[in-house]
Amino acid sequence: MLAAAPLLGVPLLGAAAGAHADGPGPSGHKGRQHAHKGRPAKQPKKAYQQKAHQKKARVVQLHTSGPGKTVLPGRTYDWPFAVTAKGPGKAGRAVFRATLPKSLEFVSGRRGCAVSGWAVECDLGSVRSGETIAGMIRARVARRARPGEALRIPATVTWRGKRDAAGFPVARVARTADLALSKSAPAAARTGAPISYELKVRNRGPATAKDVFVHASGPVRLLAGNAACIPEERGFVCGVGALRPGETRTLRFKVLPAGNVRAGRVLKYGSRVTSSTTDLNPANNSVTVRTRITAEKAPAKKPPSKKPPSKKAPVKKAPVKKSPVKKSPVKKAPVKQAGGKKHVPKKEHGGAPQTKRAAAR
Repeated sequence: MLAAAPLLGVPLLGAAAGAHADGPGPSGHKGRQHAHKGRPAKQPKKAYQQKAHQKKARVVQLHTSGPGKTVLPGRTYDWPFAVTAKGPGKAGRAVFRATLPKSLEFVSGRRGCAVSGWAVECDLGSVRSGETIAGMIRARVARRARPGEALRIPATVTWRGKRDAAGFPVARVARTADLALSKSAPAAARTGAPISYELKVRNRGPATAKDVFVHASGPVRLLAGNAACIPEERGFVCGVGALRPGETRTLRFKVLPAGNVRAGRVLKYGSRVTSSTTDLNPANNSVTVRTRITAEKAPAKKPPSKKPPSKKAPVKKAPVKKSPVKKSPVKKAPVKQAGGKKHVPKKEHGGAPQTKRAAAR
């Protein structure tokens, strides 16, 4: 039996070996490998991706850039681009083409650019393989451009029959406004008397002006005015709020000149308007008015009344009764004539005698 043990162990080892070869391996799969003659082994995944990328590599490539995320109406900006030739072979002619939106006006271009309508074409000339040619389009944003409008410029380049397309980065038209400030004040004011001012703020558009404030400065003290006006250093500020395109806001207030503003001096009082919205025309955001300070007037005398005197009804007085006064007879001296005789007046035309004595006779 001991002698037979080694003989019995041989087939058992072989069977055990066969069972291990056919059993599952460490990964759970059968350990037996079947080799097939004539079939190539599978390539690694990484090598396959590199080969596919080489097939899809572009022969010519277009790079673009823009002026930024926002642009202002009426301003001129540059849109740069670059073309790189990568394919093997001889040099070839490269042509760049782009289409501008209607809110952009072509100004100029680099590398032989010309425009027809809104289509721009630039002849880049002969470009060798591995060479990069840079160009640029310069255009002006139209003043009629809508606030918030997106400006998209599609572009292409061709080289030796190959083509690549790339759009420029999108830029949006900024929301802008044009605030105009006007102010009225009296030409003259007396010393110590309050002065009335009137301010008008108008938004000429094209977008709504937000966070509008009016700042006033001068040697004055605010007495009364708009409820949104509060004192600040060297003046006061008035909150206006938001102004839609075409809207006007009016502010009225009174100020008292400082004590050092004496008679004969001209009081200069300035104001300016600000907003968080970009203003394309800051020249009309400020205004200054002038008021001459005069001395106090002395109280004037009242001029005499020019009304005609009223006619009074005549007052009837009672008649005064006078007592009769008896007059004593006046004795006339007799007239003496020559010859010693008394002259008796003759009757005239048969009339009565002229004297009492003659009448007695």
